[in-house]
Amino acid sequence: MTLAMATFAIGDAMVKISAGNMSIAQVLIFMSLPGVIVFAILAHRAGQPPISRDFLAKPVILRNIVEGFSATCMITALATAPLALVISILQAVPLFVTLGAALLLKEKVGPRRWAAVIIGFGGVLLMLRPDTSGISFGAIIAVFASIGLAARDLITRITPSKIGTLQMATWGNVALIPAGLLLLPFTGPHDLPNSYAWMIIAFAALSNGIGYYCITAAMRLGEVSFVTPFRYSRLIFALIIATLFFHEQPDLLTLIGAAIVIGSGLFVMWRERKATVSGNN
Repeated sequence: MTLAMATFAIGDAMVKISAGNMSIAQVLIFMSLPGVIVFAILAHRAGQPPISRDFLAKPVILRNIVEGFSATCMITALATAPLALVISILQAVPLFVTLGAALLLKEKVGPRRWAAVIIGFGGVLLMLRPDTSGISFGAIIAVFASIGLAARDLITRITPSKIGTLQMATWGNVALIPAGLLLLPFTGPHDLPNSYAWMIIAFAALSNGIGYYCITAAMRLGEVSFVTPFRYSRLIFALIIATLFFHEQPDLLTLIGAAIVIGSGLFVMWRERKATVSGNN
């Protein structure tokens, strides 16, 4: 899980660099193509046909729409805001998942978890720092990316179990192509990537592919409640990369807000695990 988070952080950095060399629409399209090919091959080898009628299932269609939305927000946020800030805000995804599960899926959430979610959102506000001058555009888009990722996870819960993970990964990458095409008229210029840009895209695709493999292996080999908290190590790697390669210096409020969000998320995970064990007993 830790290796997965390290490679995802590297992929985030590559996306940020790519967004500085080409339009957001191009990044969406070119980043998705290697994922479509790789995951389609893996899905076929695993006996999960990448071309299936299940692609038209309502949960799958909704998940793909949300996938395109969240990816667009993610790339836009990385292009317009500091890497450390974007990844810090993304740590709120588990809190949004808990909120959505309670409100939309009618899952039972106790008062302690509600308190943790509220405190965690307070940490997000610390990072956003709303004042008379307003909130930065990139930070707001990062919040929408978090909401989109949480919505994707919630929709995944209600997706029929017969649909394989590799199938969903393939179709999720396919969904980024029309999202990029829709953005083409509104972003630009659309110069063809040079050799350097292609190298960055290939490196980002490789990093994300390794990350996906590692996170899948972690969830299969380890106990979910044990390995899941290690997702937060992505922020540590992002902070290191942001400091060394982008010369970012996250301020104290950002670090405090990130710590509050992570602490709240860990508490929510712990309470969910405790409730699950009690229910099984």
